[in-house]
Amino acid sequence: MNIFEDLIEELKEENLLEKTVNEPERAGGKVAVQKSDAGENMAAKVKEGVQKSEVSAVNLPSSLEVAERENNEAEFYRKRAKNEVSFLQMVEHVFAGVEREQLKIVPKPYDDLEVKKVLHSFLQISHAPHSSEHASAHFRLLEETERWHSSLALRNERLLTAQLRRYCETSRPPLSSPALISLARFYRNSTYSEQVRSKFDLVLTRLLSKEIGGNQRELVLARPKLAAHLIELYAEWSSVPLYSTDTGDAEIAGIAQGFEDFIIEADEAGSFDELIESSFFNRLHLFKKSTNENFFAPLVAAAAVESNIRIGNRYVELLVNEKEKGGFFDLKNKYGAAHDQTVSEATGKTLAVAELLNQKTAAPPSKETLNVPNEAANRQTVESAKAKSAATVEAAPQFDKRLIVLAGIAVLLLVIIYQIIG
Repeated sequence: MNIFEDLIEELKEENLLEKTVNEPERAGGKVAVQKSDAGENMAAKVKEGVQKSEVSAVNLPSSLEVAERENNEAEFYRKRAKNEVSFLQMVEHVFAGVEREQLKIVPKPYDDLEVKKVLHSFLQISHAPHSSEHASAHFRLLEETERWHSSLALRNERLLTAQLRRYCETSRPPLSSPALISLARFYRNSTYSEQVRSKFDLVLTRLLSKEIGGNQRELVLARPKLAAHLIELYAEWSSVPLYSTDTGDAEIAGIAQGFEDFIIEADEAGSFDELIESSFFNRLHLFKKSTNENFFAPLVAAAAVESNIRIGNRYVELLVNEKEKGGFFDLKNKYGAAHDQTVSEATGKTLAVAELLNQKTAAPPSKETLNVPNEAANRQTVESAKAKSAATVEAAPQFDKRLIVLAGIAVLLLVIIYQIIG
């Protein structure tokens, strides 16, 4: 029974409607259907009224709700437009820094005047998101930002991953989180290439980890939370997925497990030589390359970042262990810079054997300091030092008096000799 028939039944029960075209009438023991023009007209009017009431109640919200929805929609477009221009400005700033400090060339920034003008025009009419003027301004803004993005993509082709990595590591002050997020967004939404993938890997690793000293890093969030965070970021970036979005996809899960296997292999390595001689980092680099667009899947990207952190830390640990064994020069001569590039690419951080071996560790505290138990002992030590200093000061004048006496005797002898000769 539909809504119309329900209403008819209710009207009949309330004695507001006596007959309907749907109700059979019994006469003389036989069932007969009595058709009445009045009844049909009544039913048609009731049905029309019900349909209008349904439209009013369901499809036509109140004017206040409409205004609020339009305001929210307008604010959404305004925020997205400003974020789009802001993120391109940050990428422009980073690329200019890499060109200036790593490539040693004078940057040629993109002329963003037209973008700013179009953005200003768009913001002036964004209060009417369903108007033709809004659609036209939005289209012009998309055109201008796409031109800017294409210009940055051409400049990016001249930048090596190692150069971007060095700039990120040496930039003072360090790159902010918004700058790193802008870079990650740029590479995530760029045309796929191995260079784009490796730079996305680098930037994402720096964004989602922090230094803890001793060339060690740690994740800012656990892997599941990293994946969830990436899903939210992708939604904000309007990123089109080039991979399976099925959470149970076997291929995506298999790639994530592959990174886990590399982590286990690094943890189980017994020595630095064992890790290097097994072509570990070459295999890891080739594995990343083989993932193609699937690398951007949140679960895979989170697993890759964690592997960068843990494998990089393990690499440093094994190298320090070899250094403590006295194999400094052997390691330096044996490996040199031959493996540095591959290791740095595979871990998202510059890890040079020579630099790590040449770094000095902090000297341990002296035994005298360790044996001082309390403040009284400290005072005793200070007083002892003062006494030694005073003794030294007193000894210095006595030494000076002896010299004066000897000098006086020498002068007296010279006078006597002079008188005798004279």
